[in-house]
Amino acid sequence: MHTAQQQVVNHECGISAALNIRYMAWMSGCICKISALWVFVRLLGFLAVSVAPQAAMASDLPIATRVLAVGDEQAGRIVIDFDQPVDVSHSLLESPWRLVLDLDRVVFGFSDSERSLTGLATDLRYGDMDAAHSRMIFEFAEPFSVASVRGQNAGDGLPYSVIVEYRASNPETFTQARQSLLQTASVVSRLNKSDRLGANQSGQASSIFTVVLDPGHGGIDSGAVGVSGVEEKEIVLNFAETLREELEKYANIRVEMTREDDVFVRLQSRVQIARQLNAQLFVSLHADSVRESYVRGATVYTISDKASDAIAAQLASNENASDTIAGIEYDGPVSAVGDILVDLARRETVGLSVQFARLTINHLTEATQTNKNPHRYAGFRVLKAPDVPSVLVELGYLSNEEDEKQLQDPQWRQNVATELAQAIAEFGTMSGRQVARKELE
Repeated sequence: MHTAQQQVVNHECGISAALNIRYMAWMSGCICKISALWVFVRLLGFLAVSVAPQAAMASDLPIATRVLAVGDEQAGRIVIDFDQPVDVSHSLLESPWRLVLDLDRVVFGFSDSERSLTGLATDLRYGDMDAAHSRMIFEFAEPFSVASVRGQNAGDGLPYSVIVEYRASNPETFTQARQSLLQTASVVSRLNKSDRLGANQSGQASSIFTVVLDPGHGGIDSGAVGVSGVEEKEIVLNFAETLREELEKYANIRVEMTREDDVFVRLQSRVQIARQLNAQLFVSLHADSVRESYVRGATVYTISDKASDAIAAQLASNENASDTIAGIEYDGPVSAVGDILVDLARRETVGLSVQFARLTINHLTEATQTNKNPHRYAGFRVLKAPDVPSVLVELGYLSNEEDEKQLQDPQWRQNVATELAQAIAEFGTMSGRQVARKELE
């Protein structure tokens, strides 16, 4: 018997043995407890009627408690244990070979000691895609075919398991299977943002200056990981919340965020949110990691077809892969109507973006160390709105120990947010809005 098959048998035997033990214990206890149970029957019936509605309202999300992938070069099985039943759908992705499992929102409660990958499955990424959905992505060393995806309820308080059976395959068979699954609806909403955000269609000028803050990454996409293990998605969300509080101290500034918690937002959606809100400024916040650990300091990036340097090109490549990391394929550029008019608008927008970048750098130098080359540019997809001035602010680099420490310092965060808010307010005034700090009450 193959090692993978033996491990699978052991797993199922463990469930059966546990069931038998619990059954025997129950039988022995019933004889001595039956009288006491009879006394409580009527009371429990009353409690069930009065408490059940409240319990239903307070039901918790399913918790993933363990991940086990066993197998060899020929076949294998993935077992994911939950504390309650879940629904799951799957899809496939190439380059590298990946299995994507989509679920309604769950809690990932397992530790490193409770996840084990052997056989063709070599890596696991997981997280929330939005407020209602979660995703797990298994990476494989070779092409594979999925034989089955099923749920197994052990019952009597034992884990509910999602079980994926797979076997080794070839690239052609994998591609055919992947194409047959493409008709399955994605868990990522593709609704037009104007349907939900109520964009202003009147065309009338507004005295309100709207800025969209974009905390990078989120959910299944953790972004860069610091020397001590801190994740970029958490760093930038904390900073965005502090910056929003600072901006709310100014009159006539409207602040919106592309995400307010730990969820994934695809790159194109971030751009669409800014456009549908008629934003006058889009600020994407990051704290990346680069190969050169000596690189540190705040840096402001603007859009360009050609990167200013190798580091800018590296960062743009990393950031543009965000959708791929989350298991979403890039749709490609959307063709625009009236290319000449769009190009003219883009040129004006790029000029305003550069203007704001210089203004931002002047303010950041008052609160933190800036990079020796603080204004750089590259082809960041998140900065490609043709009609919204956009910059990407690297608050620092998590690959540098000193930057990582200050990125986690609340006082540093407050100082930098204060200066960046002043830069945004000044840019709003330059654009013709009446922006000023609110009078203290």
